Parts: sequence; C-alpha cells; structure tokens
Amino acid sequence: MGLESEASSRALIPPLRFLLTAVLLTGVAFPLYLLMQFRIGEWLDVFLILAVWLAVVFLYWLPVGAFLFRWRGRWLTRLFAGYVVSLPFYFLTVWLGLRLVTASFLPASLNFHPKTLSEWTAYSYPTPTFYAMVFALYLLVPGGGKISRITQAFAAAAFCASWIGTGFWVHSMDSYRWPAADRPRVDIVNARIVDAPHNKIIEGQNVQIENGKIVQIVAANADNSAWPKIDAQGRYLVPGMIDAHVHLQTPFGSIQSMQSAFDFPYFVQSIFGDYAPQRRKFLENGVTTIRDMGGPAKHGFALRAAVGRHELLGPRMFMVGRLVTSPHGHPVSTIWTAEISRQGAILATDRASLTAGLERNYEEGPPDAVKIVYGTIGMANEKISKGLLEQAVAWARSKDLMSLVHIGTTQEANDAADAGATGIEHVASVEDMPDSLISAMLAHHTFADPTFGEFRTALLLQHATSAAIEQQLREKYVFVRKLAAAGVTLTVGTDAPLVPFGDGFQDELAEFAKAGFSPAQILAFATVNNAAYLGKSNELGSIDVGYDADLFLVHDNPLADVNALRKPLWVMLAGQVVVAASSATFH
Repeated sequence: MGLESEASSRALIPPLRFLLTAVLLTGVAFPLYLLMQFRIGEWLDVFLILAVWLAVVFLYWLPVGAFLFRWRGRWLTRLFAGYVVSLPFYFLTVWLGLRLVTASFLPASLNFHPKTLSEWTAYSYPTPTFYAMVFALYLLVPGGGKISRITQAFAAAAFCASWIGTGFWVHSMDSYRWPAADRPRVDIVNARIVDAPHNKIIEGQNVQIENGKIVQIVAANADNSAWPKIDAQGRYLVPGMIDAHVHLQTPFGSIQSMQSAFDFPYFVQSIFGDYAPQRRKFLENGVTTIRDMGGPAKHGFALRAAVGRHELLGPRMFMVGRLVTSPHGHPVSTIWTAEISRQGAILATDRASLTAGLERNYEEGPPDAVKIVYGTIGMANEKISKGLLEQAVAWARSKDLMSLVHIGTTQEANDAADAGATGIEHVASVEDMPDSLISAMLAHHTFADPTFGEFRTALLLQHATSAAIEQQLREKYVFVRKLAAAGVTLTVGTDAPLVPFGDGFQDELAEFAKAGFSPAQILAFATVNNAAYLGKSNELGSIDVGYDADLFLVHDNPLADVNALRKPLWVMLAGQVVVAASSATFH
C-alpha cells in the first residue's frame, strides 16, 4: 500500500506543476485589471475580476489539462482530441466570463449569445490559440527536467514582474497637470482680434489680462503698460471654443474614434490619468470649455473641482453627473458598462425614483444641468414617459438648472420643447422639421444642438454606404438651416467619444460649413451661443473686458475659412498659456 500511495503522489506532481504554472501565467494581467477596477469601480468589481481569473483556470485550463494527462493515445491523436474536448470548456468559460464582466464593466449587449454561423465563427476563431497555449504548457512543464524548471521559473518571474511593472507603469501615467505658475499679468500685443458675432477683425488693440480675466482692451498706440508681453505677430486671436456635449468618462479604446483599432495603452492612460489624453486633445484644438453630459457622478464632480483648482490641466468642466433614463434605455442598455450605469444613471420608473435620483445627484454635485434621455437608440427600445420628462424639466427649473433632452425623433423633440426644455440634443436625428416644432422651440427659447458627427457615426455603425450617409446629412443640413432662419439658437456639441475627442469638434465645425453656414456664424455658435447654453454669457465665449481669458491664436483668418481654427499656435486658459506650438514671442 505504501508503494501504491507513493506512486499516486508522484503521479499528482506533473498535473500540480501544470496547474500552478497555468495560474501564474494566466494571472499576469490580473494586477492591472485589479487596479483598474479598484480605480473606477467598487470592491465588488475587484472580486469579479478575481472570479474571471479563477474561471479561466478551473473551467478551461484545469479540465483540458486533466484530459491531456489521462489520455493514453498517440501524441498526434492526443493533440486533436484535446482540441475537440477543449471547445465546450472554452465556450463555457467565455459565457461565464462575459456574464461576470458585463455585471460590472462591459455593456450587457456583449454577453455571449451567438445566433448565426458567422457569430459562432467569430467566437470560435481564438480557440486554436487558446488550446495551443494549454498544449504547449502540458508538453513543457510535467517532466520536471531543465525545460520544466525554466518554464516554471519564467511563469513565476512574469507573475511577479506584472505586479512590479504595473505599479511603475501606473505611477508614471501622465496626469496632464498645469505648468509652473505663470505671471499674473500679461499684455497680448500685435494681435488681430476675431469678432465672430459681428464678422469682423479688430486690429490695433492690445488685450490686457490679470489673474485670469481680461481687464482692459486698449489701443496699441496708447498702451504704456510695463506688463509682460506676448507678441501675437499679427496672427488671429480667437475666444476659446466650447464643446456643449461630451462624455469624458466613457472613452472607447482609441483616441481617434470608436471605429479605430483598440489602443490598450490609451485606454489605461485614460483610466489612471483621469482622462489626460482627452483633456489634452480638447485644449490642443482650442476647446477651452466642455460640458460632460453624463457619467460616473462622484468622480466627475471631483474631476471638475480638480481642474477648477488648477491641479489637473484641462478645459473648464461643466458636469451633469447622473443622467435620467429608463431602466432599459439608452445608454445603460447600449454602450455603457454596468459600473458606469450604476454611478452615472438615474433609472426613473416613476416620480419617486426620478426625484430621489435627482436629489441624490444634486447632493453629490451639484450638477450644472439636468440631462434627460428621452429618445431610444440601437438595442434600447425603452424610454422614460412623457410625464417623467415633464417632471424632470420642472425639477430642473425649480433648482435654476438647465434641462437638456436627448431625442431621436421629431415627436420626441416636440415633446421636449413643449415641456420647456432648455436644450434639445441630436436635432440632426429628426425625420422632418415641421413648423410646429420650430414654433415650440421659439416659444420656449430652446437651444438646438445638431451633433452632425454623432449622426454620421450612427450611420457608419449601421453600415450605410458613403453615398447614403452624405444624402441623409444633406437632408439634415436643410433642417438645421431652417431652424437658424427661424431664429432658433444653434449650438455645437460632439457627443465624443462617438467622434474623436478634440479633433471631432473641429470636424463638427466642418459639418456646419457643409450645411451652408458662414465661418463667422459657425464660430459664433461655438463660442457666444455655447456660452449662453451654459448660462455663462457674461464670462465665456468673447474677447471683452470682464471675460475669462480663455483664448487661442491661429495663423490664418478663421472668418475666411473655418479650417483655420485647426492646430492653434498657442492656447491660453485662465490667462496662462497651456499649449504652445508657435513662433509667437513671450517677453
């Protein structure tokens, strides 16, 4: 019996080596995902990551490895038989893993539910690679010889290095902070001041800035100040632009667009750097103010405060915090992860749940506006009732907050205007532009944000042809021109990341140009109108005394071509140059 027991113990050693090495190798990515969820989620998410890791080991590696150890057939037969046996374990692991992951940080639409042959093929495509790793480890580890020891040592070293390396990587993340303190006073000389509302260029005037505010605009020949000078060298000085609709805290995997290939370092930088890549892109494009239209409220309000205290560098931030939607509406059932939905949505089913959510959001913030999702999109076929829409708008009015309504149809836009909403988002989505809608918007002084770029992206996601996209956009251009001609105030928002952060704003201005608006009109939409849409007409959007010194300099006249606003020579935020890529002299 002793010999049999000893033999059984020795027989267990190879599988145990295999299992231990599998745990170490599959756990290499665990520290990063663990820290990521700790950063943006709750303790529940940390345990879910651990559960996914264990599921991969015990539902895939362990049973497939056990089969290979017990199979007594030829080597080649074992290879192919093991692959066949691995398939149900692979799909079981994918199903459970996605169920766990979508419970926290992936959209529920990504759950494992293949229905067509092409979908099964897509899910099956990685199976040879996964199985090859199991089979290679089965060949390398069990023998206990030199190769086995090297493999085990490599796995242990990789696992330990992942913890150390992740720590160093996260610590080195660029948080994009304000530069060293600048002079409190500055005098911008030799600039051509762009006055978009009046479609003119003002020359021979110097702009004097103190403590982040424009304090005087004085004739150049009468400027006797000894303040530090910024020589604009005859270039064009423009008020900082405003993106009225972004979702800063819901980045996709690429800075370019959601259509681009997944960029893992960018994604990690976004999470651990408080969305530093996005903040940088806005400023580099002359966008000095943004309004975040819904996302994790607590972190969003903290981010707004950090930028406001000049701890982090980025555009001025206005936050709605938690947006109002239905339990199965957009974006909680379409593009938001479960974790973002928990932290960023008010799931309104009745007046009590609506009011409780709004009050909670107000206490956490307060928010700068109330965002209400009234339209449906994609897989979401549910929206809040018209009654709840009206109650949310009324609640916002009682708190002196603006009410911003996401719509998708003409009727939804009409309901929002009739309810007295401050603004309607995604006007380019409506199927027609009846006089009744225009009259309702004029009666309630409702702002209109087309989001042409978001509409273009939606068509791309529906695999529309280029010709069909351009045809539909031409129809929307007509609708928006009709609004402007009637006197409705147009604004500019992007709905980034459905378009690229920062660059997408410039693309949105180009869409307005295609719609037939002049450069002066477009720049006024992006500055004066958007400032009014934020309720900051006396602080933002103009180069005038008493306004915040948010400015940028461009080489060519933007009133001749709106594309001149791309690639500013330098950007100033609160009187401090924060982006400098110019030949302008500072002295």
